[in-house]
Amino acid sequence: MTLVTDARVRQYWDQGEVLGRAYEQLLPTPGPAWDVYLLFARGVRWVGQSPPKPNFWMHQLGGVTNAPRLDPVVLRSRVDRLLRA
Repeated sequence: MTLVTDARVRQYWDQGEVLGRAYEQLLPTPGPAWDVYLLFARGVRWVGQSPPKPNFWMHQLGGVTNAPRLDPVVLRSRVDRLLRA
C-alpha cells in the first residue's frame, strides 16, 4: 500500500475468503468480493453476523453491473467527501 500513505487506510489479506464471501452476499458480486474498494463513514462498526454495507464501493471484477468500475479520480473524490463529513 505504498500508493496510499494515509494512516487511516487499512488493507487486509483474507486468505480464507471469509470477508470476501460475506461481502459477496451483501454487494452482491458473482463470487467472493475481491478487488473491491469499500468506503465507510467514520464510526461504522461490524455488529452482528453480516458486515456493514459500505457508503460507496468500486470494483475491478467482471460481471458486476451494480457498482462503478474502479476510477481513481472518482474514488479519490468519494474518499475526500467522507473525510470531510
